[in-house]
Amino acid sequence: MLANARSSKTGSIPRILALTLLLFSPIGCRNSPTASPPKRPPPSTQPIYKLTESQLDVVLADLAERQPDLAARVVALARRTIGQPYRLGLLGEGGIEPYDPDPLYCLSASDCVTFVEQTYAMALASDWPEFLTVLKRIRYRDGKIGMLTRNHFTESDWNINNAWLFDDITKSLASGKTVPLKQRVDRAAFFKKFAIGQDIPAQNFVGDFIPRKHLQSVLPALHDADVAEIVRGTPAAPYVSHMGLIVLSATGKVMFLHSGDPAVREVPLADYLATHKNVIGMKFLRLRPLGRIVASSPADR
Repeated sequence: MLANARSSKTGSIPRILALTLLLFSPIGCRNSPTASPPKRPPPSTQPIYKLTESQLDVVLADLAERQPDLAARVVALARRTIGQPYRLGLLGEGGIEPYDPDPLYCLSASDCVTFVEQTYAMALASDWPEFLTVLKRIRYRDGKIGMLTRNHFTESDWNINNAWLFDDITKSLASGKTVPLKQRVDRAAFFKKFAIGQDIPAQNFVGDFIPRKHLQSVLPALHDADVAEIVRGTPAAPYVSHMGLIVLSATGKVMFLHSGDPAVREVPLADYLATHKNVIGMKFLRLRPLGRIVASSPADR
C-alpha cells in the first residue's frame, strides 16, 4: 500500500489529447497515396502479467479500437490481470534518482496501488508508449518523476493529485452519513531517511469516509471501474490501507477486484467486508466523464 500501510517522459501524447489535436489539425493535400501501415499481429490472449511489452502494445491497440467505453476497458484489463502475483513495494523511480531505483513499472507482479495505477494507465492508452506516459501521470504529481512527487499518501496525495481523472464520490454516495477522515501528514518525517524534503511543512488533512454500518446501503449505486479504498484504524485515527476496483458480475453483484496476498482476485465486496472485521469504512472515486478528463499534465505541455 502507500505510505499509510508501508512505509520517461516519452514523446507520446495521451490518446484523448491526441484525438483532439487531430480533429482540429488541417488536412494536407497529397499527390500520391500513402503506404498502408504494417499489419498488426493478432493480440495475445494470455493474462496481462504473462505478456511481453510488445505483446501488451498489440493488446492495448486492439482493445482501444474494439471498446470505446473507457470503464469497460478498465474492467476487461483488470479481469485479465486476475492471478498476477502480489508483491509489496516493488516499484520506484527506475534509477532516475538514487533514493528508490526499483523499476517504474512491473507487469509480472503488483501491490494494491500499482494494480489500480497500471490497469487505468493501460485502459487510457492505445499502445505501450502511451501506457508509460499515462502511468507517470497517475503515479506522480503533475507527471514529474521523483521521490518527492510520487503519490505516497493515499488520501492527501494520490486522491488529490488524480482529480484530473477521478471524482471523489464518497459524500454523494452517502449524503449525510459520512464522517471526517482527519490526518496530520508529516511528509518531512516520511522523507527524513532519504535526507530530502525537510522543508515541507506538516499538513492537517481533512477528508471523509463512509462508516462500515452504512456501506451496505451504497452498494447499489456503485459502478464498474470505481476505485474502492478500504479505511482501517480507529474513528479518531483513520487511514486508507488498501485499494482496488469495483466490477459488477453478470447478475449485478458488486465485486471487489484487487491485488492482495497471494494474487489479484475478484470477490464479492460484501464477502471481503465480512472476512475483514477491522475495516471501519470506505471511500470511493469514480472516473470522470470523458469530456472532463484532463488528458495531459503540465509536464507534458
